[in-house]
Amino acid sequence: QGSPGRLPREIAQVQEAMTTVVRVRGLPFETTEAELITFFSGLPVTSAIITHDMAGRPSGEGFVTFADVESAKGALGYTKQNLGRRYVEVFESSPDEMTTKASMGQAAAMGQHTDAVLRMRGLPFDVTISQVVEFFDGYAITDGNVTMGITADGKFAGQPSGEAWVQFASQDLATA
Repeated sequence: QGSPGRLPREIAQVQEAMTTVVRVRGLPFETTEAELITFFSGLPVTSAIITHDMAGRPSGEGFVTFADVESAKGALGYTKQNLGRRYVEVFESSPDEMTTKASMGQAAAMGQHTDAVLRMRGLPFDVTISQVVEFFDGYAITDGNVTMGITADGKFAGQPSGEAWVQFASQDLATA
């Protein structure tokens, strides 16, 4: 909870963050996050994810977060360029759209409803899945219920990005 004086700055930060994410459609189903990052070579990518369909298979869509707004705008110019054997389309997106699509695919793959997925933000970058499980002690969370966000490149490539998604058994537990 912040003071009323901090709210406008926090809103401005959220609005700026929204413009650093792009959605990529038309990916070959075998595309990896690493290949998606390589596709945007020359631009400072901070993370990338591939979304999954209701059966848990790659959906042909992904999300890429860039270090700054200008880079995200530059990524829009990659529309209709080939990635593998397919051309892709790049659209402006937001962290909320990325989170929703990522959590829906994960929850569907696990055979669960998406309303019991909790997104955690602002985690220490060195947090582990075990620490997230321990944090939710008493809620029947296991390693398989936690998906960590991963930083795609730079000094901390392959490390947690400060985000995690936790699947609870019910909406009531997720909001308790």
